[in-house]
Amino acid sequence: MIMPDEELGTPGHIFTWVDVDAHLAALAAAGRWPEWVLECDAFWDGLEVTVAPDASQVSALSWLSEVFGVGSLFQDEQPLLRLDDVPGRPSTRLLPIAVHRRDVEKPRREPRWRERRIVASLSEPLPRPGAPFAGDVRVAALHSFKGGVGRTLHGVALAEALAQRGGRVLLVDADLEAPGITWMFGAHGRRVDFGYEDFLALLHSSENGRPDDAVRLGAAYLPNQMMGNVIVMPTRRSLYDIAPPRLEPTDLLTPDRSIYYLTESLAELADRLGARTVLIDLRAGSSELAAPILLDPRIQRIFVTTVSSQSLHGTVRTIQQLGRRAPSGADDPASVAVITQFREDGHRELAMSAATRLRDAISGTLERLSPGRDDLITDRDVTLEPIFSVFQDRLLALPESWEAVTDLVRRQHLSETLASLADELLPAPEQVRQDHPSDGGAITIAVQPDELAIRRNHLTEFAQRLVYAETAEDADFLPTESLRNILTSHRTEPPLCVVTGAKGSGKTFTQLQMCFRHTWRRYADDVGVSGVTLDAPLAPVLVSKHLSDSARERIDEIQQGATTDGGPGVATQLALHDLVDGALRSELTNVEWRRVWLTCMARVVGIDATPADVEHRLIEFAAENTRIFLFDGLEDLLQDLLGNEIQRQALRVLLIDCIDWLRSLRGRPLGLIIFVRRDLVQSAIRQNHQQFFARYSDYELKWNHFEALRLALWVTQRSGALPELTADQVAAARNQSLSTMLHPLWGEKMGSPRSREARSDGWFLAALSDFNDQIQARDIVTFLKESAAHSAEDVRSSTRLLTPAAMRKALVQCSLDKIRAITEESPQVGAILQHLQSLPAERKRIPFSPEAVELTTAQLEVLAANGVVFREEDEYWIPEIFRHGLAFKATGRPKILAIANLVRQRNNLD
Repeated sequence: MIMPDEELGTPGHIFTWVDVDAHLAALAAAGRWPEWVLECDAFWDGLEVTVAPDASQVSALSWLSEVFGVGSLFQDEQPLLRLDDVPGRPSTRLLPIAVHRRDVEKPRREPRWRERRIVASLSEPLPRPGAPFAGDVRVAALHSFKGGVGRTLHGVALAEALAQRGGRVLLVDADLEAPGITWMFGAHGRRVDFGYEDFLALLHSSENGRPDDAVRLGAAYLPNQMMGNVIVMPTRRSLYDIAPPRLEPTDLLTPDRSIYYLTESLAELADRLGARTVLIDLRAGSSELAAPILLDPRIQRIFVTTVSSQSLHGTVRTIQQLGRRAPSGADDPASVAVITQFREDGHRELAMSAATRLRDAISGTLERLSPGRDDLITDRDVTLEPIFSVFQDRLLALPESWEAVTDLVRRQHLSETLASLADELLPAPEQVRQDHPSDGGAITIAVQPDELAIRRNHLTEFAQRLVYAETAEDADFLPTESLRNILTSHRTEPPLCVVTGAKGSGKTFTQLQMCFRHTWRRYADDVGVSGVTLDAPLAPVLVSKHLSDSARERIDEIQQGATTDGGPGVATQLALHDLVDGALRSELTNVEWRRVWLTCMARVVGIDATPADVEHRLIEFAAENTRIFLFDGLEDLLQDLLGNEIQRQALRVLLIDCIDWLRSLRGRPLGLIIFVRRDLVQSAIRQNHQQFFARYSDYELKWNHFEALRLALWVTQRSGALPELTADQVAAARNQSLSTMLHPLWGEKMGSPRSREARSDGWFLAALSDFNDQIQARDIVTFLKESAAHSAEDVRSSTRLLTPAAMRKALVQCSLDKIRAITEESPQVGAILQHLQSLPAERKRIPFSPEAVELTTAQLEVLAANGVVFREEDEYWIPEIFRHGLAFKATGRPKILAIANLVRQRNNLD
């Protein structure tokens, strides 16, 4: 293997002509030959150096002396190169040197690890392929530097994942020395009619550089070797034949054929078989058996490695060599790394370190970002994420047959681990299917530019109304897991719970949607939870002061409907605020504060109670009535929670004491749901707040990745921007179909479907998440609003509502809004962010040291707790959702989202 540039000094030892040849080849590959040196050929009996006609022998010998070290050459009747001998003895082992002055024809470069001719052009990559694979077939190859790392097993799991998605797969066992898939298939009892060696032999004997016979015969026999939706091509027909292969892939590299003859022929065969994806299990190590496939840049290279030093180091070197010889072009897939066989409890740091090394190596194989294209960091980094496959005891000893192995893969959920890679390998749908997109089809929009502009405007206007949901008048909403959890846990009795969430997570919107349904059962019906028999009226107590006039009028109507018959009417929001404000100016006990809050509840159902008699009056009311009280907008009343102990006491009593009192009522006729910001709870409950959060964790308003994507689809469909999509289809969306259903919104990738750009859904999630892996509903809606508005300015034709350029622009405004929101939510965090914003531009670089940005350890801990920074070794990183608004630039290789992935892994393992 060729040494990296930094190691190319004078060689340590030159024992034979092989060392001479290897050193000259390494210099050529590194571009370290003078331009007048054309070719060098070392043999057992001499070294031949060919130089340009105008170059001199003296210059050639001087250069050789320089690269092999002082004293390595001497002149007798002809120049000689000293080879190393026993230390302390003058060397008599000499290699004659011949210098020729003539032009040489530039040789044909071939995809081999070891080049046949050592020429100056070794510093150049191999020639680019002329066109994509036939039929737009995707071809992927699994390679490992060492055997026994799980390469074959993950290949089978990936084939199963593709087959489960409805794609037909051609799975090729190309390990000609130690086949694994072949043994699984043979042990299953299936007859093998056609193998990889047959295919190679037919290609070798073909004429005119065409694979016609090999494709025709393969297409005739391989369908007999189909397992489900996977067509298996074993290495050979007989399991008893363990002899070395008669033919190797490099035997196909003849002048009359394309240098990518093998991979192109496999793609043609797959196309004839109706398979859209080819998976190839390669020989481990630096083998010429794998070189003609790995060195085709159109191949999706999948590197499987453990965290062990030898496996990891060899994999990194292999990736680096591929980057030098066959770098990925603009439309080629980036390499993927799969890290296997590490334990969550003992190897976490090793796995994270391995991920960083692999990510950096793969990043080095891609074209460099243009200066100033800081907006593309998100796109590029998403494509480099390694896949983590943790150690599983049951995978140590694999069963014998194909069926048993695939059954184990399913039971151990290995295909789910490779889901993102399977999605990447599925070709774009060839035909529009609008009838059942939830079954995996795609909806495309082929409309005129004017119509596209109208749809974008619809999305902009609808999302604008939803950005601040408390001002929205729409009575429709998207049910989430937390909402379903509240209902399923309280089908027959009123809830007594606290619903926490960050600013912008949807607390006020959720309270409004509950109120608009009037009763608990009607709300359950609209959420889609069956079996809810409790038909209790909903009584809003405190609401946000930011409600629109129409929303406030509807709340007033609902409050009047929740009163007891013949009661004096409900107290206004102003009267309730005055009651609480008066209490905040007094020094009350916990019991007195409980009675203040209970008085607020009593007055909104028409009970003319005072704190002195409220408990008795509520007990009387509860004997014949049931109600569910709703609290929101507490931050409007308690604006100085951090610095005011009375306000902290008031909130603490509402969250704990009031719920305990209501729970003590026989039959629990009264319910209470408190919507409150998570940071306010943490300020009020200084001790055991984690235990408090855990009690209500199922109800917390947080958006997982699936629900975030479904929210984006729901907003788009509700806006009318996708009239082809129905509300029922959105509601029925599942993980596997959701990504495809979003293609009309933002495309499959942040570029063409065949490009190596990030998948649009992955980019969206990574760009809007913080380092706590949190994503807020308001950020999602803001992103859609801004992206649609910027897309409307693009007059070019498109098949997507949101263009990649518009999505990148939108991220800046989302970031600014995010910083403003977290500043309002937590002044302490806001003050630190304001300091970072005020830094001079030359100091706004990530990663950064604490000294560079003048932050203390305590301040950095506050930012880390809020997902704004993450520490890796002695440097700190900022997620995209904050970085753009803070105007920080990335230096070196892009790792921002890579760090986010490590944080997610760490959180999962914790």
